[in-house]
Amino acid sequence: MELLAPAGSWNAFIAAVQNGADAVYVGGQNFSARQYAQNFAMQQIKEAADYAHIRDRKIYVTVNTLIDYEEFGPALDYIYELHILGVDAVIVQDLGLVKAIQKTIPGMKIHASTQMTIHNSYGALFLREQGIKRIVLARETSLRELEFICKELSDVEFEVFIHGALCYSYSGQCLFSSMVGGRSGNRGRCAQPCRLPYDLYSQISKQRIDVKGRGQHLLSPSDLALLENLPLLKKAGVSSLKIEGRMKRPEYVAIVTRTYREALDLFAQNPAYIISPEAKNDLRKIFNRNFSTGYLFEERNNFLSSKKPNNQGVYIGRVVDQTQDLMANIQLSDTVKPGDYLEIWIKQGKGPVIELKEIITNGKKVDSAGRGEVITVQLETRVASDDKVFKIHDEELLSTEANNMHLDTASRVGITVDAYLKQDTPLRLVFTDEKGNQVEVLSNSKAQLAEKYPLDKHSLKGKIDRLGNTPFRLDGLSLYTEGDLMIPFSEINDARRRGCEQLEQLLLQPYQPAFTDKGKYQQLKKDMLGSKGYRQNREVTPVISIIVSGIEPAYAAMKSGAQRVYIALEGISKNGCVHIDELETLIELAHKNNCEIVPALPRIQKDAEIHDWDKLLNINIDSIMAGNHGALKWCLNRGLKTRADYSLNVFNPVTLDYLLEIGVKSICLSPELNFTQLKKFHNMDKAEVVIHGELVIMVSQFCMLSGMLGDPRKKCPGHCIKDRYFIKDEKGYEFPVETDSYCRFYLFNSRTLCMLSYLQQLLSLKAGSLRIEARRSNEQEITQVIKIYRQVLEQLKNGQKPDLDCSKKELARVSSSAFTKGHFYRGVL
Repeated sequence: MELLAPAGSWNAFIAAVQNGADAVYVGGQNFSARQYAQNFAMQQIKEAADYAHIRDRKIYVTVNTLIDYEEFGPALDYIYELHILGVDAVIVQDLGLVKAIQKTIPGMKIHASTQMTIHNSYGALFLREQGIKRIVLARETSLRELEFICKELSDVEFEVFIHGALCYSYSGQCLFSSMVGGRSGNRGRCAQPCRLPYDLYSQISKQRIDVKGRGQHLLSPSDLALLENLPLLKKAGVSSLKIEGRMKRPEYVAIVTRTYREALDLFAQNPAYIISPEAKNDLRKIFNRNFSTGYLFEERNNFLSSKKPNNQGVYIGRVVDQTQDLMANIQLSDTVKPGDYLEIWIKQGKGPVIELKEIITNGKKVDSAGRGEVITVQLETRVASDDKVFKIHDEELLSTEANNMHLDTASRVGITVDAYLKQDTPLRLVFTDEKGNQVEVLSNSKAQLAEKYPLDKHSLKGKIDRLGNTPFRLDGLSLYTEGDLMIPFSEINDARRRGCEQLEQLLLQPYQPAFTDKGKYQQLKKDMLGSKGYRQNREVTPVISIIVSGIEPAYAAMKSGAQRVYIALEGISKNGCVHIDELETLIELAHKNNCEIVPALPRIQKDAEIHDWDKLLNINIDSIMAGNHGALKWCLNRGLKTRADYSLNVFNPVTLDYLLEIGVKSICLSPELNFTQLKKFHNMDKAEVVIHGELVIMVSQFCMLSGMLGDPRKKCPGHCIKDRYFIKDEKGYEFPVETDSYCRFYLFNSRTLCMLSYLQQLLSLKAGSLRIEARRSNEQEITQVIKIYRQVLEQLKNGQKPDLDCSKKELARVSSSAFTKGHFYRGVL
């Protein structure tokens, strides 16, 4: 299995290679999902690619954000340059960009990002048919699911995360940061609102719910650590093991990469390998939010780090007491040294963090203190006896790693040099690397008889071993000479330099791209993008569509005049479950009322669930909506009239066109698009735009209600059935939460999207459908919202001036929250 390490800076990249990574993934200055990392300029990427390839390692570059249409040209130019540099693959989220790369830069390998939310075999099969050879699976994929997917698609490489931060939401399905602060995770600028504190409230009583000291960080997962589960991943058929951490410091990359490298090497020697306590402790020392096995197994006891959302460090003791002048005595259970940072966990609020500039024990200054000893520290705040103390910065560990980065002999390529010296002929040096690659160079001058000091092996080694600025390490030297001969040292140095340069070029030669015709690339790009970006001018009367949960809300929507009603099949809310016989009756009635009923498949469908809705094939459905790539494949394979939900993240006309090409009938565009971006779309008669309602901003496989209110060792008592809930942030914003019939967790925006006042501008887009989100809405709200939007649209159509203020006040009376314009004007970063 490949060990794949992260690098957000040059030093982190070097640390990854030196400590045993088989491949490293980096981000450039643009189009990367970690825009707040230091990232790499193009020249650095070239240097990194050469550095990796000479050492027989690989380098992947992330281009894993959604691409705006105006960015398509620059993004393709950027990827073409990466291709010329010999980058091994690009990691991509945007499906339109995937197709554009394939059309314009043949030969550029593409890995599907975890941002594509591939979580079932149908989704993987869909991408395989698009030419994708490696897929980064969703972190939510269990071991059993991994085994099934890898077996079903044995010709595809699957990459999984094994260590580092976990997102609470499925990657690619989170709009939290985007909607709250305009910083989109899909554009690489997530502000991590999931790591903030929240209180849990009852929707019914409006009272705060006591979570019994479990903390306020309700959406903050522990870090993933699968160090002891590598044999299971190997057996499942995983190809690449990925460490998260492009925002982490180089020392973190070094320690984590080396720990997993050593574990893989141990496993190769002995399948029953045992990880040393020291290795586990080093992982905790460098950074941890507590560790869990994530979603690999059904048991998720330590999934949330709800008390502390950042580095927890390692436990090193407790407070014994504190004097009036705030001097605290701490009894240690582990060693501390000067330069370490300690954090004291107090019962309320954030505890003090202190740097140990000196160690005082028994009134004396010492170099270190260990288990059982008591140290005295000066604090600025009051703490309590028995408060826990954690070391969150281990100075010795970090200093050791920092020093090791300057000693790169382990990552150098071992070479042997054979030197042949014969009178009146040039010195011949033969360089051979560990794999048998070989080059030969001759000196410019010829060997002569030595008057005093003939060249010997010791003197020759002193010149040949000067490899400091090269990627090589001298492992062996042989000198074959006929008599007492000499050659100027300058000639030896020159031959050595040329030999190293030629060997470097030989090692880089396999990575040279086959497609390098820039003129042809430019023409292919022009052919692909040249016809895009125009707008069709034909008039379109948009359909009013609405998505609801449950049969009764669907009846209310139909009776109120909705022309298309999506019924969400995942079963959000108590009344959300849908039975086929009820659906069939509703469809028959809808046909008589000129209304289209569209079953909307869940955006998350595990392989064990994807056939739950096969029975839809037995009734006369007009069309069906897919919320993930696997569902798209399932629907198209069965010849169904297929519509695509906004969870597929269609952010540009290229992706829209591609989905239409493969047979999708209509596509709901990303709610992160603004008016300016929407105006760039053509084929808008096939597009749908969300104009009203509560947006789902998170979908999670982990139910926070069970995690915070239940006993993880026991069966869930059904908290979601007993009450309805919302979480409240420190600013007072309330975010409704729901679960579905698969026990998945949904977070909704604290504000209701309302574009009633801007319908005239929306009509100018000539979209085929204007959609209302009403997954949580009751029949009264659904009826009123449809009625008002229909009325205003009809007045605009007839050239009348609607009373928008009055209509908006009517909407506000039935809305569960205040209104927002979403991203229609501000857009996302």
